[in-house]
Amino acid sequence: MTRNDAPLPRVVHVFFGQVRKLSPLMAELRSLGKEHHQTLVIPEYDQDPEYLVHMLPGVDVVFLSMRTRRWSARQIPVLKLFRFVEFFLRGRRAVQQSNADLVVAHDMPAVLPLIGWLLYSPARVIFHAHEMWTETAENIAPLRPLWRPLERWTVRRAVRVIVPEPNRARIFHEEYGSPVLPAVVMNIPPEPPLLTKGNALHQRLGLPADAVLVLYQGLIAETRCVLELQRAVASLPRRFHLVLIGVGEDAYLAQLRAEAGSASGRIHLIPWMNAEDLHAMTASANVGVLLYRNRGRNNYYAAPNKLYEYLFAGLPVVSSNFPGLQAVVETGGYGVCADPENPAEIAQAILASAEIPAGTEIARRARAQWSWDQQADILRKVYHAVMERTYAE
Repeated sequence: MTRNDAPLPRVVHVFFGQVRKLSPLMAELRSLGKEHHQTLVIPEYDQDPEYLVHMLPGVDVVFLSMRTRRWSARQIPVLKLFRFVEFFLRGRRAVQQSNADLVVAHDMPAVLPLIGWLLYSPARVIFHAHEMWTETAENIAPLRPLWRPLERWTVRRAVRVIVPEPNRARIFHEEYGSPVLPAVVMNIPPEPPLLTKGNALHQRLGLPADAVLVLYQGLIAETRCVLELQRAVASLPRRFHLVLIGVGEDAYLAQLRAEAGSASGRIHLIPWMNAEDLHAMTASANVGVLLYRNRGRNNYYAAPNKLYEYLFAGLPVVSSNFPGLQAVVETGGYGVCADPENPAEIAQAILASAEIPAGTEIARRARAQWSWDQQADILRKVYHAVMERTYAE
């Protein structure tokens, strides 16, 4: 059998989380299916099987039964530890049975089932670090001392490392010890159809056409400075409304409601929705906001896909005044950056950004500057180089 007649290489992706909420992984699985036979190994809970089957045709999805999650859904360290142990055992078996040519670990928990591979077949393991795991938010902080040595060992052992931002590549190379500078695959979403601004949000919320809609989409949490954003919008003229699309912890949402005060009628919470349903909502806003608290380098060197989702939908942007975000937002003339913990600065940035006309001009300019196809080509080159090395062995 010649190389041209050989079956497609088998690539197994491992992820410990809700796949539909990790846009870069969804884009990768959808883009590279013609070149690889792809298998996705994920825990069974918090997934949407029908959605995944529809959106990921040709991808074999292995759902791992997680008894430890059935015991309790509480997010406390001891329960997380039990879940990680079960994921290690069940995920390892699934990967062993896959007969994979290449295995991709998406973030640190996905490394657990692959420890044996990293020990004995590291040339077949790619580590796709969507987050700087031990420098991320507090939800994993109690287990950080356990993750830190494993993260650095993984970065040194994996045949290639992929990150979404150049500063992260430098840190992984110079500090964590990656032998090769990690490849940078930016979180550019696949381009949705070019939409006119529309009024989907105004209609859904029953607001007049002259209402200025300030949109935040994503995790509604203290680390995203949503309370500071709410205070900023509350200080603006009454035509400004804040729209939050996403999910958050009940305690934080209760704090937002309690502090809304007289502005409560201008604060609107919409549940999280799939990307396909979100496009029209995003395009009908006036300003897109993404704020990160400066708490660790994972936030300081943030590389959010929602930044490009806003721009591709034609929205001017308000963001944290951190280097990577400033390089896109202010240098590109797409909006204004502010201290994410200063409501007065955020309010001024919203006023200034609202003066930038939302619509197709921003969308066309952003789409000419960035595209998912460019990022997919980087992925293909990384995979091809690793495969060639594997075949050579």
